[in-house]
Amino acid sequence: MKRNLVFIIAFVTITIWIGCKKAEVGKTGDCTNSTYYNINLAHPKGAALQAIIDKYIKKGLPGISLMVRNSDGLWNGVGGYASLDDQIKYKPCHIGKVASITKFMVGTLVFKLIEDSANTHLSYLDLDKPLTNWIDKKILEEIENGTEATLRQCLNHSTGIFDIITDSDFYLAVLNNPNKHWSQEELLKYVYDKPSAFKTGDTSGYSNTNTLLASMVIEKATGRPHGELMREKLWTPLGMGDTYYQGRENLPDFVTQGYYDLYNKKQLTKVSNIIPGSGNGYGGVFSNVYDLQKFIDGVLINKTVLSAKSLSIMQTYGPPDEVNRYGVGIMKKFIDRGENYGLGHSGRDLGYSADLFYFPTKNFTTNFFVNYGTDSESFLKQTFKDFENEVIDEMLK
Repeated sequence: MKRNLVFIIAFVTITIWIGCKKAEVGKTGDCTNSTYYNINLAHPKGAALQAIIDKYIKKGLPGISLMVRNSDGLWNGVGGYASLDDQIKYKPCHIGKVASITKFMVGTLVFKLIEDSANTHLSYLDLDKPLTNWIDKKILEEIENGTEATLRQCLNHSTGIFDIITDSDFYLAVLNNPNKHWSQEELLKYVYDKPSAFKTGDTSGYSNTNTLLASMVIEKATGRPHGELMREKLWTPLGMGDTYYQGRENLPDFVTQGYYDLYNKKQLTKVSNIIPGSGNGYGGVFSNVYDLQKFIDGVLINKTVLSAKSLSIMQTYGPPDEVNRYGVGIMKKFIDRGENYGLGHSGRDLGYSADLFYFPTKNFTTNFFVNYGTDSESFLKQTFKDFENEVIDEMLK
């Protein structure tokens, strides 16, 4: 997700309210490590990667869980705490918020449904149909570019539609009711009459509203909740038993706490229960490194989830937005590294950060969770970026 600084200012003025609300992320408990994977304890990169984790825990990141896979096999390491308050050490089985990696899952679901068009009423041709085919035209007329945008353009961020995450009024509403389970229609009211970033189809520009609209298309076409379909079509077949959808499902008792330098005093404040519209297509999935590995293995490595045709369409990229390019439900990141780019998605939230990427040229994957928010400027944001890059640099050696 992307966020503006108005949110942080508003947050500071209303933080006192948060303690009065029922917490959806409760006290962090222990968990049992999965035995799904055969971890290579003697992995040649293991010592160097663990040293990187330890280095960045010392630099101030509260907790890290990292998993990599290359020709030498799978390795995972952890450091720091899942809960600083209770001194619960981070384990690979602890789950955290994947944030915008949710969009990768929603995009994958769209293609999975298209491949079962006889039962789902979605086809490849529907990718280029306007959203008015599924969503009430009266709603879309309130959104600049809403009636012109197509499903494909929502998934590759070329609609130009206003990004709900940049709206200060929305965040004021979230902070006054931080555990509210929002509907898609309630969220879209904060997009009504807001200026578009560009004319639909002209270029690419990341907007969380895009996959919110895609989730509505899924539900209108199938008559079923998109979260229920993600579990049925993706998570259960892939054995992702530790993956949950906040706002649509209850979370277990081994969720990591999320932290952020809220008051700009180089101090970590717990912000686990500020929930900006989770469960509506653009964020809200909670998972762990084991389950994220299963997902990227199934979609991009073993290619058991989608057909070759779907993967080809998904990996058709538009013009760059900053240092990213967007396919149809997937992100190409680290393009400044030339051929050493990654395919997958990153996730950034107020108190959580995550990466899930496959680097095809070098044939390795990285996925990690850090229970610190890097969606806004803070004293640890560059520290986080340095950690991310140092892991990739090590894997490229």
